[in-house]
Amino acid sequence: MKRLIALFILMLVPALPAAAAEESAVDDSRGAIEFIQNLSKDVIAVWSDSKMTETERYRAFTAIFEEATDIDLLAKGMLGRYYKTATPEQRSAYMDAMKGYIVSEFDRRMTQIGFHDLEVTGTRPASGKNGHLFVRTEVARDQGQPILADWRVRKEDGKFQIVNLEFEGINLLITNRDVFAAKIKDVGFDGLIDWLKAQDSMAGNKATASAS
Repeated sequence: MKRLIALFILMLVPALPAAAAEESAVDDSRGAIEFIQNLSKDVIAVWSDSKMTETERYRAFTAIFEEATDIDLLAKGMLGRYYKTATPEQRSAYMDAMKGYIVSEFDRRMTQIGFHDLEVTGTRPASGKNGHLFVRTEVARDQGQPILADWRVRKEDGKFQIVNLEFEGINLLITNRDVFAAKIKDVGFDGLIDWLKAQDSMAGNKATASAS
């Protein structure tokens, strides 16, 4: 009888809701599309602000892409297998250098792609189990076919970020991974870090020179 009473009580107790799984980018294609569209608007606003000097424009662009990009994930992916073999000190120096390098890479690629009249043409799930989503875009050109670009986007803690970019046959992560591997073979890991810092300095100097 006691067992029957206990079972009856358990039946009356409402089941606790299972912990809600965090929504990934692939589960929120509309949010991912709006993220890229808003990014486009922000970049255009910076590029078209005639009151900004080139240095101010580059700083504003840097702030946008530091927020919109998962720099740590991209940096580790670009280094590939060499990340595991690096010392803790080398990893720290590398990650510091990559903050400026990745932003300058996006600045260069955005100049190539252009953001005026960017149009989202669709989405597709990325391979793997991480829930990433490609937001597909195109930019019309005065002549020739439009420029096609696929933005690989993640969503974590309700926040969207770019984790890779593919356009015109160029995969930003893989292309840089090959470049970095060649640099390490030529000049070593510390030489790669020095080269990354030099690239960032060149970008900063370019912006300063344009402003003067």
